[in-house]
Amino acid sequence: MKKIVYILILLAGFSLIISAQEKTQTKSVPPAKFKTPNVVPLEMAEFFVGEWEGQGEFSSGKKIEADVSFTMELDNQRLLYRHADRLPNRYKALGTWGYDQETNKFVMFVQDNFGGSRVFESDGWKNGKIVFLKDIPATAMAYPERFTFEAKAPNLFKMIYEASRDGKTWKLGDYINFKRKLLK
Repeated sequence: MKKIVYILILLAGFSLIISAQEKTQTKSVPPAKFKTPNVVPLEMAEFFVGEWEGQGEFSSGKKIEADVSFTMELDNQRLLYRHADRLPNRYKALGTWGYDQETNKFVMFVQDNFGGSRVFESDGWKNGKIVFLKDIPATAMAYPERFTFEAKAPNLFKMIYEASRDGKTWKLGDYINFKRKLLK
């Protein structure tokens, strides 16, 4: 009986060693796969980081006001974006901007207080402007959307939200002109 228990223990030990070696081998990544991480462009980060207040309009002409803030996070890998409409509007969103290492694209992940989660892609910060696009086929439940953030002056930027219900024509949802909140 002792012999059988001893053999079972040896077999279990060998199984653990072989299993650990297989896991180690499947997890190893060739050195060519490692890249220097892309960080948020310095010029863009320097422009956006801080607190902003804005006024604008919906496509209907109804007024909108909002507060936004941007902070650098995760060792400058992400720009954290917080958006809060002022009453009577209720929309709030939390987003991150940064590079997706798998696709090597600049992305914006957005979650909002209505339970929405969306992913947008961009070609990046160019000439003081970044455009984020959620490019999906238009259906009854989902449609392409885009956000444009454009620097207008050192302490001013405009955000435009547009959607395309047919996948071809872009229609304004709203726009907001933001000015930097200056320290008092």
